[in-house]
Amino acid sequence: MSKKPTMSDIATACGVSQATVSLVLNNAPGTRISATTREAVVNAAAKMGYSTPARHIDRRPLLAMIINEVTSSPHVAGLIDGAAEAANELGYLLAVMPTAADEEAEQSALESLATLSVAGVIYTRLITQQVTTPPQLGDRPTVLLNCYAVDKPLPSVVPGDLSAVMNATLSLIEAGHTRIAYIGGEDSIEASRERIKGYRRALTMHDIPVDNHLIIKGRWTIQGGYAAFKRLQTLAEPPTAICCFCDRIAMGVYEAAKEAGLKIPQDLSVIGFDNESYSGDMLPPLTTMQLPHADMARYAVEKLAEIIAAPRARHENHKMKLECEMIVRQSVGPLNQRDSQ
Repeated sequence: MSKKPTMSDIATACGVSQATVSLVLNNAPGTRISATTREAVVNAAAKMGYSTPARHIDRRPLLAMIINEVTSSPHVAGLIDGAAEAANELGYLLAVMPTAADEEAEQSALESLATLSVAGVIYTRLITQQVTTPPQLGDRPTVLLNCYAVDKPLPSVVPGDLSAVMNATLSLIEAGHTRIAYIGGEDSIEASRERIKGYRRALTMHDIPVDNHLIIKGRWTIQGGYAAFKRLQTLAEPPTAICCFCDRIAMGVYEAAKEAGLKIPQDLSVIGFDNESYSGDMLPPLTTMQLPHADMARYAVEKLAEIIAAPRARHENHKMKLECEMIVRQSVGPLNQRDSQ
């Protein structure tokens, strides 16, 4: 068997150093090697049948984000972008595995983890909820993002929905309002249950009686907000301020208020939730609460990296709640004293 040619053989044939041959064949940038020498080295290597050894590339450890939905809400961008940025900064590569809320697809994704040599998993839900930990996760490092489990406690991070609506309601109270309505979503959604608790808690803190006539639950759509406000206007004492489950409800309230001849915020104060892309363009711009999805995702990745780095250390498996920022705009004003008399 003939001996494979080496860089040293090429260097001898061309009358140059082995270092020069290495620089040419590896296309090293910033080197001052003449075109004639480069051509001679390349030709000699080809004539001898020399092949450059495959370069070793340091592979980044892989993190898998398994998420049930990626198309039904703009919020998914914050979850994915936040996780990807944090993973990149910490030297990891993030693989996003959407399952379209299909149980079989999720099972397949979970079973593929072993074949992908995944270092850790970010098990994610688009809507905050309690989950049952999939058995396929086993003892693999895992952090739950926008969800939590009680069957097998794992580190998790969710938004502080309760405190967010409590703060929103408190801001309306500070503006002088006491007839504050809440238009929420269905009780089947955990965020709905948490947010109405925040509304009730804020009123209780200021000894304001909770009037169930001012609480309307239903669809979190523009039409739902429109219909809810119409109902509120039939009350003997209509509200002077409204806290909405989401910005879409607030948009419906805006339309119904306009039809009723009411001006925002002079006659009616409104606070939304979600900080949708259009909320700043509403007339007037809507004050709203910002879900911390990007920060939640960053926390999940950082926590997961911590577990991977020290697998034998004792890690607290608690539920972290991140606060929602209030985006203050022009839809909240002081109580119109004439209407309060």
